Amino acid sequence: MQLLPSLLILVPLCGGQEWEAPEYCRGSPCPQFTVVNKTTDFEERLYVATAWITTKIPNPTAFDLIAASARLKSVALTGHFDAWPVLVNVTNGKEYSLSWFVPPDMNIPEITDPSVQLEIRPEVNVYVRVFRGTPSIDQGKLNAKELCKSLRKAGKTFSTERYAGAAYESYFALTHHNEVWIDKTQ
Repeated sequence: MQLLPSLLILVPLCGGQEWEAPEYCRGSPCPQFTVVNKTTDFEERLYVATAWITTKIPNPTAFDLIAASARLKSVALTGHFDAWPVLVNVTNGKEYSLSWFVPPDMNIPEITDPSVQLEIRPEVNVYVRVFRGTPSIDQGKLNAKELCKSLRKAGKTFSTERYAGAAYESYFALTHHNEVWIDKTQ
């Protein structure tokens, strides 16, 4: 009979633990993930399906990045977004878009700007490289190349057509936690 009280204590402690966001999310919602594997050069994460608002960046210039951010902000203000990361997606080395994470418990506002789309990303395995410093297109590109080198060296299969630079703080923050994400392929 001593076993039953012990089980009643263990069940609440072990079952249904909620996901705890990493410290670099600074208490704001971020996409939920599980670390599948970690090396000194990169980690593999399994992300749950997520929602994002996305807009194209015509050219990788500061002016176009600010304009893209303003388009997303016009949608986000109606929904009071306060989530990280912000993604700069690069496809084929020449197509750029900016994405803001939409928290799962948020009612997605009606998007009236045709240049902003709601994007639902399915569950996906992603290789991640963390880097510090002020985020930029050039730093994202450099770290994507380094991540590709590490992945090739480790014999991993991955998308060579697309990567994303993830920023978790304002551009004007004193310290930065940045990441490069590359999708794992089968």
